[in-house]
Amino acid sequence: MSKSLRVTLALVLMFALLAGCGSNAAPSSAPPAAESSAAAPAPASSEAPAEPAADEWKWERKVTLVCPWGVGGGADGTLRPLQPLLQDILGVPVEIVNVEGAGGANGIDFTYKQPADGYTYVIGTQSIIMLDLQKILPLDYYEEFVPVAKLVHSINLIASSKKAQEGKYSNFSEFIEYAKAHPQELTCGMLTATGADAVSLKQTLAGGLGVDINDIEKYVKIVNYGGGAELSSAMVGGHINISITGADEIKGLIESGDIVPLISMSEKRMSSLPDVECTGELGINSYVGTWRALMARTDTPQAAIDSFAAAVEKAWNEPAYQEFLKQASYLDRPGFADSSDTRALMDDEYKTFGEYLTNAGLI
Repeated sequence: MSKSLRVTLALVLMFALLAGCGSNAAPSSAPPAAESSAAAPAPASSEAPAEPAADEWKWERKVTLVCPWGVGGGADGTLRPLQPLLQDILGVPVEIVNVEGAGGANGIDFTYKQPADGYTYVIGTQSIIMLDLQKILPLDYYEEFVPVAKLVHSINLIASSKKAQEGKYSNFSEFIEYAKAHPQELTCGMLTATGADAVSLKQTLAGGLGVDINDIEKYVKIVNYGGGAELSSAMVGGHINISITGADEIKGLIESGDIVPLISMSEKRMSSLPDVECTGELGINSYVGTWRALMARTDTPQAAIDSFAAAVEKAWNEPAYQEFLKQASYLDRPGFADSSDTRALMDDEYKTFGEYLTNAGLI
């Protein structure tokens, strides 16, 4: 083959190859910049997706309310009339689960182990704060749980056995005078020295006697009991003189005359017991009363917490729940409180109970 023919064939082959490659290229009319932007991925947004607002939260399945104490107790009794109202408002089933044991620690631990998805809440009281301060809980309660709403804030009473008081005293002031004149003759029943009730009881006795909180046993003997039923039986039987309780817990015994209320730990006299002295009028700074609040894990979606809090407030204001509050003597103090106000109350009581436990040598 001649040299000129080989050159001609090579040129023909080259043009054919170029034509084939050009059939897969972008049209020549497309600008290079557009071609480049089409090939590059869109830049990712630096902002996290917005969390839904409370009114956008949709309840899709059962809500669980954990009670760290048994059926029939004060905490359980606060939840029972609320449950059907919440169920109607949320439009999903609401179940109360009682997880007893360890003074409430088991229920808190159980709740902590559930998914923080907005469908599990637990009722908390000062007793849990006391456990937290003593490092009894397997977690940091203050950091790991956030209040949703406070339901009730009751007024505690020091009540006396009708049988044991005869011929000695008829009210708290007379009880104090008798205790001063007859050291260690009178007895006081108590469930635990590390509970919130013990703080309130000892504050009141110390204030009345005019002594340090650690010196009250020089005048009144403390008798410990394992449970509320045992303590109440001892009171009715006249085996002890006094104990601390809520008005709702001994309403029947007061009406029967077996138990006599001596003083309420309140700024003013109770509307349901207007003849009973209160610590406020005697100048005794003792106002600790049992409060109960619904709590959620801190990492629960805020939209769920806000939606649930709104439902709780609506249920709390329903006539049926208001009637329960009235019958249980819960309306003498502001009951409902939002998350921030409940947190402020908890902060105050962490300080109060921390000082008590420190002075008592318990922490």
